[in-house]
Amino acid sequence: MPTRSKMATTPLYYSRSLMGEDSKRSHTCILVLSLILIVAGFGLSAGGLFSPSWQVVDIREFRAQHHHGLWLDCTRPERHLASIDRAFAEEQPLHCTYKFDYSASQVIDENIENIDINSAAGESEHHQFFGWHKAVLIFMVFSLLFAALALCSGICAPCNGGCAVIYAILVAIALFMGIVGDAIFFFAAHRVDSRFVTGLVGTYEQKIGIAFYLHLGGSLILMFAFIVSTIYSYQILRRTDGRGGLPLRELAPLYGSRIRETMA
Repeated sequence: MPTRSKMATTPLYYSRSLMGEDSKRSHTCILVLSLILIVAGFGLSAGGLFSPSWQVVDIREFRAQHHHGLWLDCTRPERHLASIDRAFAEEQPLHCTYKFDYSASQVIDENIENIDINSAAGESEHHQFFGWHKAVLIFMVFSLLFAALALCSGICAPCNGGCAVIYAILVAIALFMGIVGDAIFFFAAHRVDSRFVTGLVGTYEQKIGIAFYLHLGGSLILMFAFIVSTIYSYQILRRTDGRGGLPLRELAPLYGSRIRETMA
């Protein structure tokens, strides 16, 4: 027959094992949630980065809608009805050019030189590859890079507590880079020389396009992913400290014996 001590310790052992399994499940759920958030933020940020619709302006005298992006500029022609006092845009494909294309930049420089006789010269200035475009691109590309590294470290986080800490740090860096890029674009886009497009007849105001809001939404999702990853890394560190920490209750008698010897 089992002794009383064995019968008393058996339920305690089972309860501890069940608590350990529940904690592992909760840790896994938190990790999966943070990884899903990072993937969603990465997708939205990448979609906004590759979209040309960062600044959109409808230039009626050119009968075209212009999309000015960070590295790509596109134009969608519109067709105006003479009998009805309204304009409609057919779903026509965008005609795009790269900001860093040498042939396109050469045409832009020629238009700007003939600004007195060329009506498209004012709009051509917005097709240049300015320094703030490059700064925004650098921050956003590095944000995507650190988000990808965070995904790799997050997969390895259950194996090692150090990977969990690195995981939270990488998510924080990706979030910081994305927010800085969004802030630079927002303030640069509201400058007078970037906000308004001058044509031959009138001046048109550019509006912030869907690409900015896509990337901003990705940054907000990364913020939630950072909060969840921080909670996960904290729980992992608590679990590893509980397993690998020093048994303080066993060291207490040693300290007490030393104190007694010195007092004696």
